[in-house]
Amino acid sequence: MIEKLQAKKKLVIGVAAGVLVIGGAGYYYTAQHNKPSAVGQTGHQMNGPVMAMGDTVTLDAKARQLAGVQTAQAIVKSLAKEIKTTGKIAMNESGRTYITSRVEGRVDELYITAEGQYIASGQAIASVYSPTYIAAQEEYLLTLENVQKLKNAGKDVVLLNNRLLEAARRKLQLLNVPDSEITHLEHTRQPKDHMTIYAQFGGTVLEKQLLPGAFIMPGDKLYSLSELSTVWLYADIYEKDIAGITPGQPVVVTSGAYPGQTFTGNVTFINPVLDDATRTVKVRVEMANPGGKLKPNMFVNANVQIPLGDSLVIPESSLLDTGSRKIVFVAQSEDTFVKREVVIGQQADGYVQILSGLQPGETVVTAATFLIDSQTKLGSFGSHGGHGGGGAAKGAATPAPAPGSTNSGTAAPAAGGEHSGH
Repeated sequence: MIEKLQAKKKLVIGVAAGVLVIGGAGYYYTAQHNKPSAVGQTGHQMNGPVMAMGDTVTLDAKARQLAGVQTAQAIVKSLAKEIKTTGKIAMNESGRTYITSRVEGRVDELYITAEGQYIASGQAIASVYSPTYIAAQEEYLLTLENVQKLKNAGKDVVLLNNRLLEAARRKLQLLNVPDSEITHLEHTRQPKDHMTIYAQFGGTVLEKQLLPGAFIMPGDKLYSLSELSTVWLYADIYEKDIAGITPGQPVVVTSGAYPGQTFTGNVTFINPVLDDATRTVKVRVEMANPGGKLKPNMFVNANVQIPLGDSLVIPESSLLDTGSRKIVFVAQSEDTFVKREVVIGQQADGYVQILSGLQPGETVVTAATFLIDSQTKLGSFGSHGGHGGGGAAKGAATPAPAPGSTNSGTAAPAAGGEHSGH
């Protein structure tokens, strides 16, 4: 029983193999006899829809439709280039100051105790016990007393005493004692033990370098201040865009911390050295800082508008950049396009400036540029290859059979391309 099943299995496999062989042979025969000749196909492609001769390409209506060819005119248009970049807020270095001591003494009380506090110009910041200050007050009072006692003396004595009084008063002023306190000293005739130190400048405290009980000397730094009503922005501009940046140019700044709000400033300085790592140039923008919203070290976005003026432009899609050349295809007629080299300027708003190579009103291809360019490189080669191959097949002489040969199966195939074996 098993032997019968194996015999039937072998029979089925043999029949299936035979069917496959016969079907494959029939398909091969049909494909070979129905295949169009290379001459006819190639000739129709090159001499019908597409023709290329040097830098000129001709496309019929169907080929243009299939390729999606679109055109536009070269026009004179005013452009403005937009540069978007990022930057970092920094302190206005011209607004940084130090409050220093003008006397020696012991700090007994501080009126500004924390960093970040704002100090107004002329505001009291500390109380200092200063023997120098006490001595200057007493000197002024003694001189004032002598002036009053000797006011009826000779002219020279009066003049000398007045000069001494003016010198004593000037000494107090150099210690940064206000005129109001000097006037108060004249009325009370009582010197103070402690001197109040007033801020020579205003600003936000960046660093407090003073503690109660410290002994200070003239010139010691008490507070480090910065005026944050204006800040600087350092923006990175790529070298390809730096030609359009000039001092005084307006800049619009936005920050993720304040959605929908913009800040404005002006370019004040362009770094003369290019950063070799990032290929950018640092540009400094001075900005007003209302309400102190822009914090130093904050990252922001910057937008610069560079007016390019009126110039001849074409759509950016028209340009074919080969690296060494800038190419466009100019429409000579509805179906004929010619390759032309141009010199370009800036690119903005989807357009590119044309410095030379085109005239206003000329029509250029804006879509399917690569396809047309490929025909200038490959179309001529394909045409000669197709016609040349077909001519060789038709005109080639059939080689004569070797003398004494009786094998008719080795005859050359007919010009029609059919195989003699079939």
